[in-house]
Amino acid sequence: MGFKLSRIDILSEKLVEFVAREASRIRYDKQKLQVVTGPTLAGLSLDTIKAVASEVVKERNGLLYCNLCRKGPYTKRGMYLHLIRVHRYDLKVMISEELRERIARIT
Repeated sequence: MGFKLSRIDILSEKLVEFVAREASRIRYDKQKLQVVTGPTLAGLSLDTIKAVASEVVKERNGLLYCNLCRKGPYTKRGMYLHLIRVHRYDLKVMISEELRERIARIT
């Protein structure tokens, strides 16, 4: 099973919202993730989401700070909106790189 560049880019675009929610500590529906990615890629996608989300946000004294631009502190909702509005492209690039690395390890 070979992934083309466009498939990884499409999948990474779909995962941006999930990464922003995970990084902001906002719950999301794992069933919806499985519908978006398909049942075979759900596990790989979940691991990718958690890995990228841990790089994006730092938590200090219960407050969320953006690790990409060093701004903050943010509330959960504020961090989510900041990531979606300001760093959407950055998140997409980080997700696609992480997906490529994980897929290369599998194949």
